[in-house]
Amino acid sequence: MKKPKPSRSVADLIALVDSIIAYWKSIAEVNFKKTSPDAKKTSPDADMAEFERVWPNVLNNFFLAETVRTAKRLRAFSSEGHGN
Repeated sequence: MKKPKPSRSVADLIALVDSIIAYWKSIAEVNFKKTSPDAKKTSPDADMAEFERVWPNVLNNFFLAETVRTAKRLRAFSSEGHGN
């Protein structure tokens, strides 16, 4: 009998989530700079202040999208065993 793999430590999981959020933030920042009406201004600080203001909503949208994506994947598992 195989031993189950030990679960990750809480610190490892927190670090993983933090790195995923940092990745999402970098994507959102690039997209923000591309679509921002102030992107042509010479003051990037103004743009970043606006980005930091809207970032919590953007993060919520990422979490919602990931939740929907995961739910769709899990739905496939729930219908697999019904024929048994």
